Amino acid sequence: MTLGLVFIGIGLVWLPIRKWIAHLQYRAALEMLGRHSAFSTSESHPDEHTESDEERVRGFEVLGVFFCSVLIVGGLLIVVLTLILRPPWSGT
Repeated sequence: MTLGLVFIGIGLVWLPIRKWIAHLQYRAALEMLGRHSAFSTSESHPDEHTESDEERVRGFEVLGVFFCSVLIVGGLLIVVLTLILRPPWSGT
């Protein structure tokens, strides 16, 4: 049951900061591939970002939402199944 609560907690913490994480993931991916973009330079302005960069970052955000939902739903499933199969009042 504790594992399910940890999964839910991680998913709920990850959900509000997923945009920041998506930007970091995109910059790390660009550096690993040796490419440059408006997101990878620190002196660029937000208006200079190209549309393809924003779409790619949006893709990372959608992937983050998917993982958050998997963690939350999986955690809920673990908690519910634990309560059904081994209720805390059963003494075991």
